Formats: sequence, structure tokens, C-alpha cells
Amino acid sequence: RASMRRGCCPCCGAGSGPCPTCSTDSHQPSLMLGAISGILGFPAPSPLPHEEAPPQQSGDPPPWRPAVLARLRSSEIAGCEQPIFWSSSSSDGTDLPSSFEPIPTRHTRAHPTTGESSLAENSAVRPLRGKFSIRGELMHAFLCYRVATEGENGNGLSGRITEKIRALSLEHSSEELLEDSLQIPRHGWGLWPTCATPPVPFRPEEAKVFLDRECLKDGQSWLAGCINGLAVSMTFIPLLSWTEDDRGSVGDISRIGVDGFDTVDQVLLELIVATALREEPGGGVQAVFPVFIGPEKVGGGFEVFPFGKLETLSDMPSKATNKLAGVILRQLGLSEDRVVAIMRLSVKQVLEQVLRNQGVQASDWGDVTSVATECGTRVLKTILQEMRRLRSFPKYFAQGRPMGSEVLEWLQ
Repeated sequence: RASMRRGCCPCCGAGSGPCPTCSTDSHQPSLMLGAISGILGFPAPSPLPHEEAPPQQSGDPPPWRPAVLARLRSSEIAGCEQPIFWSSSSSDGTDLPSSFEPIPTRHTRAHPTTGESSLAENSAVRPLRGKFSIRGELMHAFLCYRVATEGENGNGLSGRITEKIRALSLEHSSEELLEDSLQIPRHGWGLWPTCATPPVPFRPEEAKVFLDRECLKDGQSWLAGCINGLAVSMTFIPLLSWTEDDRGSVGDISRIGVDGFDTVDQVLLELIVATALREEPGGGVQAVFPVFIGPEKVGGGFEVFPFGKLETLSDMPSKATNKLAGVILRQLGLSEDRVVAIMRLSVKQVLEQVLRNQGVQASDWGDVTSVATECGTRVLKTILQEMRRLRSFPKYFAQGRPMGSEVLEWLQ
């Protein structure tokens, strides 16, 4: 860096004349760039004729430095293992040599979408740590919903289910743990994730539910916050709704592919990432618990979810959503083969993966309060069942004890 600032040779620091080590004349910018290019690890440009090098005053920065820095800034280093260099002219009008070609790496991306750029700039999605632990950062449940229909401006079901899960987990909290209690055992409390805002007051024995409007941190990337919260959540709860006017969490997804329409759909994105994490050994998602919500009845309650309409979903992938999902899954650390296979899934295939899991039909339980109670009860039973499974798993010692994985490796 000091050599670049002074315009000196990076090998010997000479400010004039040829370098005895690399034979580079520090007063020839093109050759100097070639020497530094070799150090940085990208192809060196072809030397320019000596007379093309503009005169340089002692102490001035090299004339090629602004162009290189501009190109480095435009390559979005945050989202790649190595910077991307293009062979076209730079933004300030200075031509760079044609040998500046893209470096092939696993994370190289060209012309990212708005969602990709935002994610790369924030660079806040944390990779999976290899082993899911119920004693580490943990969310017991994650709510996936459409704000317009299941949020505060809709039927409010997302908030009611969240409240019910938390309330039911605190019943009998001051008494001896009963066999039929929904209280989470002490070994399953986990730690509140640093990516989310804890409730006030915070009770460690209470079920930890990720609801975006309560858990996202102010001033931070909401997308990265949701993904990080999902990655440490045991149970994924998608609220799948389809109204009479084809709105709702799934109804809005049905518009993708109609007359070429495509967009990044947040619900579809979370469905893709959640189902991928469930199949990943280091992912926190242990169970998927869908809630099927049909059109609302006039007198209260819900009609049956229109499963027949699922056939109208697109047989093609949502390119915008799948592309962003690929960026996220790579940052989480999934293998390239897995990411490529997931990016090829059509909209219908994504929903089919979710529908393979047993859930709740809202039409069977009357009004919103009854639906929330049933969902909260069955979600907590699912969480407790998964915790018992993890404890009986041969590698529970590695996943459930501090330094357990290191001790197990040493014993082996």
C-alpha cells in the first residue's frame, strides 16, 4: 500500500530507475501496474509504449490509481471472494487494459439485481456454523406471512399466533414440570439471537418466536435480519392464504408467470430458504408447520383453503426470487450444486415441498382466537418433540453441550 501511495516499486521501494529484483521502471505506470497486479493476484496488463506515460511529479499518486480504485469500488467486493474486473472503460472515462477480465470464483456475480446489491452491500447474512445447537442462539419458531392479509392490517393472525405460543409456553412455569405441559425444558431455552431485538421484559423460559415487526433491529437490513433469524429457528410456520380475489400469501404468488410478470416475492423467498435449510445439516429448521387459510367468512372464521387453485401456479421458476435466494444460500454456505438445484425449482415445486408437511386447516377451528390457540398448542408440541429427538440423537452431546463437538472429536 505504501508503494502504491508513493508510486514506488513494491519489491524494493525504489522511486526512480529500474528495480533490481523485478526490472520494473517505477516511472512507467503500465509496468508498475503490472508489478502490483502480480501481487494482487489478477492478470497484469500489456505494457503501453513509454511515450504514452504522462509525466509524474515526485510524491503525486500514480496516474492509473483513480481508474483502478473506481473499478475496485464498482466490483462489489463485499459479496464475492475476489473482486470482479470488467474489460470495458471505467466510470471516469479512463480505459483500463483489455486483460482486466472477470476472475472465475464460486461467488462471482455479474450485474446484480437491486435485492442482490442491497444484500451484498450490507453483507450481514451470517454463514451456518456447521452444527445446529439448542444451547446456542435459538429461535423456537419463525412466522412467515403476508403483511396485507395476515398482518396488523389484515386478520392479525400472525400476531395472535405469536402471542399464544409465548403464553402457552409459560403455563405451569412456576410449578413442577408436568408430563402434558407445553413448557420448554431448561436445556432448550437457548440464547436470544444477536440478530433480533429481544422483548421487554425478557423471560428466558418463554418460547422465542421471530415476528419481523417485533424482532427486526432499527437501522439494520431487514432482509438480512429475517434470514439470520430463520437460520436459527427450529420451526418454520408459513401462513398460506388464498382469498376470493386471488390475494394472500399464496394468492399473490400466483401472479408470477402470468403474462411474463416476475418480481422478488418475500414470502416465496422465505419458503425457498426455509425448505433448503431443513435439508442442510447445519440449518436450524427442524420442522415446517404450514397453516392453511381460506377466504374469511362474513360471520367470522375461514373457509376451506382452495387447494385446487395450486394447479394454476407457474411451472417455471421465479427468476428474480430464485436468483436472490441463490445469493442468500451461497452466503449461508450451501454447496454450489445444492444452490443450482434449488434455483431451478419452479413456483409450483416450491409450494409442493411445503405441502408435504402436516399443518393446520384454519377452517376447522372457527375464529382467529381458536385458530391461534390450536396453532400455538401444536407448534409447541412440535418443538418439544424435536427437542426430544435431538437429545436422543447420537451426536446430541456435540450439539447440546458447550465445547461438545471438540471433545467428541478428541475422543474419536
